[in-house]
Amino acid sequence: MKTATIVGAGLVGSLWAVYLSKAGYQVQLFEARSDIRKADISAGKSINLALSTRGWKALDTVGVGDEIRKIAIPMSGRIMHDKMGNLTYQPYGKEGQAIYSVSRGGLNAKMMDIAEESGNAKIFYNEKCTGVDLENGIVYLENTKTKTKSEVKSDLIFGTDGAFSAVRYHAMQKLDRFQYSQNYIDDGYREILLPANADGSYRLDKSALH
Repeated sequence: MKTATIVGAGLVGSLWAVYLSKAGYQVQLFEARSDIRKADISAGKSINLALSTRGWKALDTVGVGDEIRKIAIPMSGRIMHDKMGNLTYQPYGKEGQAIYSVSRGGLNAKMMDIAEESGNAKIFYNEKCTGVDLENGIVYLENTKTKTKSEVKSDLIFGTDGAFSAVRYHAMQKLDRFQYSQNYIDDGYREILLPANADGSYRLDKSALH
């Protein structure tokens, strides 16, 4: 059986593990963080994702879309709030069409479950990528808790470890004729917690993006 190593068990890495598993690969995912399904992580990207047709196609192709729909909320449009308190509604499409709001962390946790349940994928946590040898298919790792160093050899290596990718830094940037650019924007965002009403209902219309 061919083997594949994925560095980064986020949304892309966990979904890609499902694709590779179903394609017959033995997959190992290495994640620098702790298991988000067990750790108490209060900080990070908490803004929900909005899944549209393209996102659902990626999930449905490997048969996991229905599982994700169980934790998704349909949004038929957006509601804009002006300074005077007036609300303006804009539908996303025709009647019955919607995009779906889903928790980033919840989706990631579910994809991890599905990847492991596929049978051919295993996720290792607290494993930081410290080097990559693309020519020989080797990923070098260090456990962030025990400081134990190890290396893994496989037929394929995939870097799905985000904007500050260790795979790109340690391997791809050193390749001839490889170029990349990284730009920063001045904007940010502020998170506002809106607790549910006393009866548990939503304070805002849940079927729209605000």
